Amino acid sequence: MLGTKEISEILGVKAVTVRKYAGELEKAGYSVSKSDSGHREYSEDDATAFRHMKALCEQSGMTVELAAKVVAAKHFKAHESVAPMVVSADNQIPERYEERYNELIEVMQQLGEQNQQQAAELERVHKRMDEQNANISVILREVLETRRLVAATSARKWWKFWDKEIHDEPDPKAVWNKKQNPENYLK
Repeated sequence: MLGTKEISEILGVKAVTVRKYAGELEKAGYSVSKSDSGHREYSEDDATAFRHMKALCEQSGMTVELAAKVVAAKHFKAHESVAPMVVSADNQIPERYEERYNELIEVMQQLGEQNQQQAAELERVHKRMDEQNANISVILREVLETRRLVAATSARKWWKFWDKEIHDEPDPKAVWNKKQNPENYLK
């Protein structure tokens, strides 16, 4: 028999979570053995039930209460009178949670496959958006370069069309000579 600590290590959850799982399973009709001192003792079957319960909660987002009901019905450890039943549409043949559990597992697998497909599609969209952003950056650089060339061309004097260089800055020698002449400072 295993204690709460051992089950928590097996499942990779805290001991309080194991106690919560056990409490909900007992409410659903699942019987857990207890020691002479009143502490719960778990078997390998109980550990399996806890694994199923944890998987249902994590993979499908089920509440702990609902997962406990499904697991209790699945493992048939629940007492016949306590185990919940679902009545079919014709109200004559009751079907156990076993069939519902199997249907739920199939739905979870389908949802998992759809999730993987959507993740792949999302990855493809992100890759395409990155390519488009790179293309937009290249086009923007080309537009800015073209604008700069157009502005540089329009800054030239019409009579210097043969001159390939733009003379926007004054001649450094002329600036120096102007500073050397004190009369130019007053002007």
